Amino acid sequence: MSRRKIGVVVAACTAVLALVFASVSWTSPSQASAIYFGMDAPLTGPTQLVGQSDRQTVEAVVAYWNSHGGIKGRQVVVDVLDNASNPSQAVQNVQKFIGDSKYVGIFGSGNAAAAVATGAIASQAGMPFIALSPPTTLVEPPKPFAYILTATARLYAYSEAAYLKSIGVKRVWLMGDNGGYGRDGPSQVSKLAKKYGLDIVDTTIFSPASTDFSAELTRVKNSDAQALWLWTATPAGATIVKQFKQLQLPQRLVLTGANVSSQFLQGTCGDVNGAIVNSFLATAWTFLPKTNPVRKQAALLRTILKRPVSNFDGDAAGALWAYKAAIENGAATRAGINGALEKLRGLVTPSGRIFLSPTNHQGLQLDSMWVGRIEKCKVKPLFGPAFTKQKKK
Repeated sequence: MSRRKIGVVVAACTAVLALVFASVSWTSPSQASAIYFGMDAPLTGPTQLVGQSDRQTVEAVVAYWNSHGGIKGRQVVVDVLDNASNPSQAVQNVQKFIGDSKYVGIFGSGNAAAAVATGAIASQAGMPFIALSPPTTLVEPPKPFAYILTATARLYAYSEAAYLKSIGVKRVWLMGDNGGYGRDGPSQVSKLAKKYGLDIVDTTIFSPASTDFSAELTRVKNSDAQALWLWTATPAGATIVKQFKQLQLPQRLVLTGANVSSQFLQGTCGDVNGAIVNSFLATAWTFLPKTNPVRKQAALLRTILKRPVSNFDGDAAGALWAYKAAIENGAATRAGINGALEKLRGLVTPSGRIFLSPTNHQGLQLDSMWVGRIEKCKVKPLFGPAFTKQKKK
C-alpha cells in the first residue's frame, strides 16, 4: 500500500472495506506525530454529490493547514471511507474508526440517514463526531460527543418559513425524498407550520431513483398551494426543477441549501431562476459587509478551494474549523477535543458563528442564515439578520 506526500489520506471503501490511500500533504507524517481523523462519506450512491464535495473540501483545507505547519506543529491526516449512501455501510466505517485508537475524531456522513445511524454509535463510544449533514434528531436532544455545526433541517425550516410569511405565502405543498434529509425537512415544517401561519396542503415523499415526477407535479399544479417546498440533496432535485418549469406550475418553487452548489445551479440554469432558496453565510459571503468577520474566513475558504463555495463546502468547513479550534484550545485526544468543543462560544467559521455548550450541540444559529432568490443561475440573499430584508411583493 503506497502513500503519496500530502496531508489528507483518502480511502475508497470497497465491499471488503479495503483502504486505498490517496494523498494531500506536503509531508509523510508518522503515526506518532500526526493527528488522525476518520471521515465517513457518501462518495457513491444517491448523495454522492454531497460526499464528493465534502471530501474535496477536507482535502484542500487540510493540505493548506499542513503546508502552513499543521495544527500546533503537527500534521493532520484524514482517512476517508465510502459508505455508498448506505447507513449500514456507514456503521461499519465508523466502527472501524472507533476501534482504532489513533483516530481522535470523525467527520460524520453527508448523508443524513447515515449520520443518524452512526452518530449514536460514536456518542456511546466517546468519540467526537461532527455530522456533515443536517439531521435534527442527532442533536435534539443533544447526545454526548455528537454535533452538527452546519444548519439543521429545523434551522432551514425556521429560516425559510419566516421569509414565506413575510411575502404572504400561507399554503405550501411539501416534497422530499425518502432519505433522512428528505423526511426530516417536511417533518420540521409540519412542527412549525402553525407558528408561521402555514397550511400544509399535502406532502409527497418520493424515491430518489425516480426519473419522472410529472404526475406528482401535476397534482401540485392543480392544487391551491401557493408554493412547492422541495427537500432533497439527490439528483432527483434537478429533474423536479426542470419538470416544474416544463409543466408551467404557477406556484413558487422553494429550495434549500441542499441545492446551493455550482453543479446544481449550472445544471438547472434557466429552469431554476426565480426559485426561493436559503442557506448559511458561506454561500453568500460576497454580499456581507467587509467588516463582518465571517467574510474573511469564507474568502479564505474560497481561495483554498479555487472555486465558488457550495453549501456542502460550508458543511465541511464548519467541522474543520471547529476541530482545529478544539485541538488548539484543548488536547488532541478524544476527551480533550470533546471538552473543548463544548466550550466554543462564537467561533467564527466560513459558515457563520458557532455556539456550543454541554446542552447545545447545534453550532449555527438563525443569525447565520439567509433566504433569497436564484437569479441568473446564482443565489442572491434578500432576507436574514446579516442582510436587508426584502420588501413584500
